[in-house]
Parts: sequence; C-alpha cells; structure tokens
Amino acid sequence: MSFDFIKAIKRPFTDFNKLSIGVLFLMIPYVNIITNFFVRGYRLEVAKTSMNKKSDMPKWQDFWNLFLRGLLSWIVGLIYLLPGIIMIFISLGSTIYTIVSQYGINQGLSLGNSLSDQLIQNSLLQNISMIPVFIAGILLTMLGAYLTPLAIVRYAEKYKFKSAFDLGVIFKKTFSGNYFLAILAVIVYSFVLSLVVSTVSLGYGTLNIQYLTAVLNIVLSGLSSFMIAVTSYTIFGEVYNKLK
Repeated sequence: MSFDFIKAIKRPFTDFNKLSIGVLFLMIPYVNIITNFFVRGYRLEVAKTSMNKKSDMPKWQDFWNLFLRGLLSWIVGLIYLLPGIIMIFISLGSTIYTIVSQYGINQGLSLGNSLSDQLIQNSLLQNISMIPVFIAGILLTMLGAYLTPLAIVRYAEKYKFKSAFDLGVIFKKTFSGNYFLAILAVIVYSFVLSLVVSTVSLGYGTLNIQYLTAVLNIVLSGLSSFMIAVTSYTIFGEVYNKLK
C-alpha cells in the first residue's frame, strides 16, 4: 500500500486546537455553508503538507486564501461533475416535459388509476431514446467524482487553477492501482465512521433530552466531517507523489 492508512486516521487528532477550529467551522448550521470553504481550503494545505511528507497538521492562517482556494477547489469539483449532471437533467427533463405536457396539463395528475398509469407509460416509451443519455450521465458523473480528488490535489500542488484540468496527467495518475486503493480506503473509512456516528447518536438519543441530543448531533457532524476531510486528503496527498 502506497499510503499509511493508520497515520492518516490519527492525523486529525495530533493537534486538538486545530481540530477544534475545523469542527467549529463545520458544526454551525447554515453558517457552515460559508465556513465550509475555509475547511476546503485547509484540506488543500493538508494534502500539500502530506505531499511534502510532513505529518503535523498545517496551521490555520491566511484565512482569505483558505476561503478563496476552498471556493476554487469546489468549482473544480463542480466542473468535473457538470457534464454528467447536464446529461442526467436533459434525459429526465425530456421525460418530465412529455408527461406534464401530454398528461399533467391535459388530463390532470391522478396517480394510481389505470388511465393515468397508461398515459405515463406511453410518455416514458416516447422518451425511451433518453435512457442511454441517462446512463451515460450517471457514468460521467461517477467518472467526474473519481477524478475530482486528484484534480484538487494537483491544484493544491502549486495553486494553479489550470493544473486541475491537465487531463493527460490526471487520467494517467488516476487510472492506477494505488489511486484506486486510496479512493477505496476513503470510501470505507467514511462509511465506517458514519456507522459509528449513527450508533453513538442512537445511544445518547435514548436519553430523550432534546437540546442535549441536538447539540451533540451538531458537534458529531462537524467532527466526523473534519475527520474525513483531513484523513482523505492526507491519503490523497501522500499517494499523489507516488503515482507515475
């Protein structure tokens, strides 16, 4: 394995002050829509220090650049997902338009009776050509999600936005066993962590103390999100330099 999985899991807890700041940015509902970009910028620093073989958590500093770089990394991910999303909306939009125009407006929506069901089936059959477009959209979205972490790490390497779209390098590095293992490790870690958080939530939920449960849920959500951000981009940063 080209990365130290255990070290990556432990990394968020090597500095509790930095951990607390990250959790605080992510735990406040609605406010975290904005503060989330600071964490996105911070995880770029996590990846960058990991590329440079540093195990310490990076400092929380230069907040304007953290926010700006976090926003740009989000835009990178959006651009990679956009082709698939557009194809999905085209396929679904065409079908929905046919159903609404031929069935919803003229006949009125009344799901459950045989006439309504038949009209919907007819509308779907008229748009059967959209099925390949929908499948292609799903596949493109999955491909975009697969490429995005490495594209973001490549952007973090020198903070050049265009580097995130150097497709020749990105495709070469992502279609390798080491990168696939890194993606798989992050998925498994995120899944297991979500199960642990859900179990803990159910545990203190039995206390039936409404405000305490709400506060703990908010804290746990922020903590788990920050743990995933630091651990995953520690792994991606470490793997990046080892990919040919």
